[in-house]
Amino acid sequence: MNTNTSSSLVSRRFARAHALSATAKNLCSLPGQLTGLAMIALLLLVSFGTAYGQSVRPTVDAPPVPDSWAGGPVLPSAAVRSVGVYFPVNGLFYVMGGRSADTAGSDFTHPFEYNPGTNAWTIKAGTYPDNQVNNMACGVLTVGGTPQIYCVGGSAAGATTSTARVFTYNPITDVVAPVASDNWPGNGSGNILPGGFAVSGNKLYIVAGFQISVASTSQTWVFDPNAAAGSRWLQRLDYPVPRSYVPTAAIGGMIYTGGGANIVTTTVTDTADSFRFDPVANTWTAIPNIPRATGETRALTINNTMWVIGGGRTTPNPSTQIDIYNPATNAWTTGLPFSLPRRNFATDTDGSRVWIGGGYTTDGLTPQDSMEIFTVPVAMSAVSRKVHGGAGTFDVPLPLTGTPGLECRSTGGAHTIVVTFGAPVTVAGASVTTGTGTAGSPSVSGAVVTVNLTGVTNAQRMVLTLTSVNDGTTTGDVAIPMNVLAGDTGGNGGVSSTDVAQTKAQSGQAVGGANFREDVNANGSINGTDVAQVKSSTGTLLPP
Repeated sequence: MNTNTSSSLVSRRFARAHALSATAKNLCSLPGQLTGLAMIALLLLVSFGTAYGQSVRPTVDAPPVPDSWAGGPVLPSAAVRSVGVYFPVNGLFYVMGGRSADTAGSDFTHPFEYNPGTNAWTIKAGTYPDNQVNNMACGVLTVGGTPQIYCVGGSAAGATTSTARVFTYNPITDVVAPVASDNWPGNGSGNILPGGFAVSGNKLYIVAGFQISVASTSQTWVFDPNAAAGSRWLQRLDYPVPRSYVPTAAIGGMIYTGGGANIVTTTVTDTADSFRFDPVANTWTAIPNIPRATGETRALTINNTMWVIGGGRTTPNPSTQIDIYNPATNAWTTGLPFSLPRRNFATDTDGSRVWIGGGYTTDGLTPQDSMEIFTVPVAMSAVSRKVHGGAGTFDVPLPLTGTPGLECRSTGGAHTIVVTFGAPVTVAGASVTTGTGTAGSPSVSGAVVTVNLTGVTNAQRMVLTLTSVNDGTTTGDVAIPMNVLAGDTGGNGGVSSTDVAQTKAQSGQAVGGANFREDVNANGSINGTDVAQVKSSTGTLLPP
């Protein structure tokens, strides 16, 4: 990159940052969407002259401000068609595969590692099994208690064929290893690339794909790393339409999509089709279309919502727009856009931060090495807390991701939710944004927020949303999901004779940490009243 190009790029970034501050003022506060918007300072300083494989080039970040994207250090190389993967074991972000240009021989041979603590990139020593590392599907799966990054498929720069192989990368040991017995069956013709992908229930789902120089495909596949060797792949119901590069995310055991590319020979058209897949029922169901057509990007799961991050090729794409789908409301909203329009970039999240690196920018031809980082407030834990008479206080955990916690205790529709953050916070307010109930004004003590709920009806899936949570660095809404089903002492979503028997078995026992759920009226003793209450609820179920 020459000096004139660099100066122009920096000027465009500053101009866009100025425009975003005006746009931000018009965004609304909605469930799962960030609020409390303020003036945005985005500094992406471009360094020159360092080629792939040389030392990391630091850059200066913009000062952290509420609800903002900030520039990160540039990647070790310009990079396109890579996969971003957050690895929770060490808390680092990895760029898997990809290439530095669109010419043969530009494929990467090693993973890139970003350390948020040191704000620096490293090229790892682990070596890919081949150069077919573009447009892969990757995710973190656990086998035998050991999480690793699994990658499927891919092609080489300029090639018209693709691979079906699967390999693992262990960031802790920096070792790449093939999974030789379980090639991806979706690439039977030798020229098909995986489409969208997401991990749910420790399984990797691949949604549709792309037959090189032919057309989009529609097959759905799921990879189970703990199945027997040679039988780890299972084909599921085809995606409703042929699509490529489908933004895909997993929320609450379901797979959601928003947009994707429709490819016919060499013509790529962005689309807005959006769907939900139920892995148990093996069904695809249409959801409201994403508000803009897009493709060639990822969807990420944040606060139980799906974020579709920029992308797209059809004019006016590529985009900087963040589209957010909330399954609880079955509706789309928009989040704060990032700075540089791009597609085919690496991105992932740890739930509190989003990393973006590389990709093609506006001209659709020039690979980028820039990085942008978004930080949202995140709760460390949440519980439903009740005082059980003289027996003490007991908490039902309310996980912030995955399957919501279930409150089986019945106290006249009154519940107390306690949310703990990693640092002292302020909170503008609280409301029940899904379900029935009324939230009182939040009480804040340092990093702990307490909200009293009243009028909570039984047998419902609800979400309590804390609005404009500010931890001193970022501001945003935080959603706390909770299922409510009185008498479901087993927590499986239905009250049955098993719950009755479980409560009977504890009758007369002192209330403690192992059996407080059987004290369904939370009065400090387990007796016939609790048994009768569970019996009266037998047959009630959580709504689907």
